[in-house]
Amino acid sequence: MWSTFFFLAGGMDKTEIQARLLEIITPFCHARDIDVWGVELLFEAGGRYKIVRIYLDSPTGISIDECTEVSRHLGLVLDVEDIIPGAYTLEVSSPGLERPFFSLEQMQGYLGQTVHIRLHSGLEGRKNFKGRLLALTPPTLTLVIESTEYILAWQDVAKAHLVYEHPGQGKPGKR
Repeated sequence: MWSTFFFLAGGMDKTEIQARLLEIITPFCHARDIDVWGVELLFEAGGRYKIVRIYLDSPTGISIDECTEVSRHLGLVLDVEDIIPGAYTLEVSSPGLERPFFSLEQMQGYLGQTVHIRLHSGLEGRKNFKGRLLALTPPTLTLVIESTEYILAWQDVAKAHLVYEHPGQGKPGKR
């Protein structure tokens, strides 16, 4: 079982670690015309195995060489700063076709597209919603699922990501 919350020695929690990582990596990336799309922290139950995942983006896309450069820089800084004590795996990549969303503002460019939302707790008997992103009215978003509109508060969202739909491809199994 993986969790996105952990508390580490030295008193830093997930939010503080994410803020510190952004503080370290953002100037380095901006100098290279790269945006930090998001930071994800995961650990296995019991805290034995940690993953630090950094997502990078730019208008022209992200290359493997750029990910490697950022990974090397951040790895060296993390070794010196000791923000995450013990062993961890550092992953640096683009957000991909099914990019996760770390803020409501990131969703602005994806209006009309299909997204998957998982809530912290249920709404109308469900936690998972997959539908077309109709509107953003901070602090809420509106999804349409089979002609029913759902207004969801961003603070209730545990995870959100884009659902890739290949252009010209119908539903799976339909040709």
